[in-house]
Amino acid sequence: MKIDPFVALETVLRESETKGSEIVSVFDSLNRVIAKKVQSGRNLPPRDNSAMDGFAVRYEDIETIPAAVKIKGLIKAGDNIDSLKIEKGECYRIMTGAFVPEGADTVVELEATEEEGNSKVKIVKEKKRGANIRKRGEDIGKDDLIDMSGYPVNAYRQSRLISVGTTVLPVYRKPKVAIIATGDELEYPSAGVNEDKIIDSNSFFIKSTLDNMGIDAQYIGISKDNVEDLIDIFSGLENYDVIVTSAGISFGDYDVMTNAAEKLGINWLFTTVNQKPGKPFSFGKRGGSLIFSLPGNPVSSAFCTYFYLQPALRKMMGYKMYHNKQITAELNGKFHKRNERVHFNRVNIVYDDNRFFAVPYDSQGSHLISSLVVSNGFAVIDADKTGEIPSGKQLKVYVYDFESIF
Repeated sequence: MKIDPFVALETVLRESETKGSEIVSVFDSLNRVIAKKVQSGRNLPPRDNSAMDGFAVRYEDIETIPAAVKIKGLIKAGDNIDSLKIEKGECYRIMTGAFVPEGADTVVELEATEEEGNSKVKIVKEKKRGANIRKRGEDIGKDDLIDMSGYPVNAYRQSRLISVGTTVLPVYRKPKVAIIATGDELEYPSAGVNEDKIIDSNSFFIKSTLDNMGIDAQYIGISKDNVEDLIDIFSGLENYDVIVTSAGISFGDYDVMTNAAEKLGINWLFTTVNQKPGKPFSFGKRGGSLIFSLPGNPVSSAFCTYFYLQPALRKMMGYKMYHNKQITAELNGKFHKRNERVHFNRVNIVYDDNRFFAVPYDSQGSHLISSLVVSNGFAVIDADKTGEIPSGKQLKVYVYDFESIF
């Protein structure tokens, strides 16, 4: 019996678990997923400091304006102020980022003053007590916990971590992934490939997709359509967390993954999904490895990589948000659906007049690699919807290329 694709996805995600954590240098942590809360090693700012170029004053001295105060000196960012203090009627000229000296509780920006020689300044605009002062620990306090667990390190998060003195960081381990293609008709990409052969582009699509996720997947190679060859290739893969195969997963005499599964010790959790494209997609376990067996048609392989493999790997990498992103779009064109499978039809999403429109690709054949390049999303048509899907229909769309929209 064919399983519903959303139930299949739940099954895949249920079996996809993190593989522990490790400590890395924060400087080498980009795109790694943070595993635990991090404790701040310092106050930021470390002391009260000025948000403006101006004058550090006592509020009592400028409560009534205009007010003239004596300039005691200049404080620049980084200056030591331990010995500095202002008394009644005094102030310091202060630069942005400089520490506020003892006795001062307000900074008056230059634009609100009129200097009277080198030793006095007149305050000509009212200020509130505490104006233009960044308070000690306002950004973060020492020993405060930073909770970014479940999120990947990007430039913003790395900057936050470095700013509080973090040098090493607990991150989730990356899953080890192996990729195997099957088929007598396949050849490795190289110069002079026989034009009657099919170049194994599926494996490189999968590998490149995983590379973009920060996973260094290993391309093991191509298995011929015989069980012994595939079993030989599988030997030595016990240490991989995930094994991805392409093609050979239907039920014919030469569908080598199907025919070798029992000898390989694969326990299938499902073998057929009620979807188009990708009906033969199969998922199972072999020892400690998850097995993702993708169909051979390139669109089917790409869709199953996107819909099943990527969310599973994001979850294994520790992502808090691992599901694919979905939008609602208005169909600009029409589809005709002839079966009771869930269809994930290729569309090109266009954003116009504050709305998303889904423009269908001309043909939904699962062999058309061009459709993946021209399109940027998979529009969902439910199993119980058959016949014509009219223009103007609101559809859920999984977008796989947001950059082409905005």
